[in-house]
Amino acid sequence: MDIVVVGHLSRDLIVTPETRKEMLGGAPAYAMLAPKIGAFGAGIVSKVGLDFELNYKIDLISSGLNLTGLHYEGHHSTRFVNEYDVDGERSQRVEALAPKIKPSDFSDAHLEADIIHFSPLSNDEIDKTCFDIVSESGALVSLDVQGYLRSISDEGIVSLQSWTESDQIFGLVDVVKLHDSELKSISADQSEISIVSHILDIGPRIVIVTRDYRGSTIYTHNRHVDIPLILADAQVDSTGCGDTYVIGFLLEYMRSVNVLRAGFFAATCSSFNVETMGPYDMPDRVMVESRMRPYLQA
Repeated sequence: MDIVVVGHLSRDLIVTPETRKEMLGGAPAYAMLAPKIGAFGAGIVSKVGLDFELNYKIDLISSGLNLTGLHYEGHHSTRFVNEYDVDGERSQRVEALAPKIKPSDFSDAHLEADIIHFSPLSNDEIDKTCFDIVSESGALVSLDVQGYLRSISDEGIVSLQSWTESDQIFGLVDVVKLHDSELKSISADQSEISIVSHILDIGPRIVIVTRDYRGSTIYTHNRHVDIPLILADAQVDSTGCGDTYVIGFLLEYMRSVNVLRAGFFAATCSSFNVETMGPYDMPDRVMVESRMRPYLQA
């Protein structure tokens, strides 16, 4: 497989001033992008409960994803409620969490993938020993930190928290993706450059910082590149934009070994994501290349 995405699938409830709708969520759902943009085999490692609806599984199968890593355990799937105000600001709460993902949930085929991307929704979702076995696999190992920076109260309210074990995990991955609002949870009193330099010194070769409507920056040991916002035809729902960004980046980086091109490709994938609700109607490579071309030529 080209890529395996690790994390909980979620039964997301999306609430906006105009709509209220449940849909499939979590990074493994947005991995449905991978077959559309030309991945030669894409799979997931995830856990769900018996309440995981059949139509969600059908959607995943229909996309071309390998579901040998989808495990049913317990009664409840992870369920997030995402509420957006008129300015697009999101508040979250959690109604249920599926069981933890463990090394035994990975098959040999998963560990032979070219890319393994971890994207937990909560801070106790993935057993830390999973990073140990994956770091020895030879794959390009990637991490979206969002779940580790989420504190979930007894009432299910989600807020940002500090992450004291970050250095331990960063030392086992090659790519780290953060939103700029999450940088302060890594270190509140340091600049972006200082935090990113620290992460790069630990072991990762690439750090991606996303900024919503302000584009993104991709850092390596030798340089950084600024990626502008790629304009969408409509603004419907921003849920999953970070997931489509990083999945697009990883696949295009492995294909081109070009950080700048991979960044533009990632941002373009993300621009299509905001045009629809949920991980559906993903763009194919032709669509992404067509929208990206004027920005690359500018």
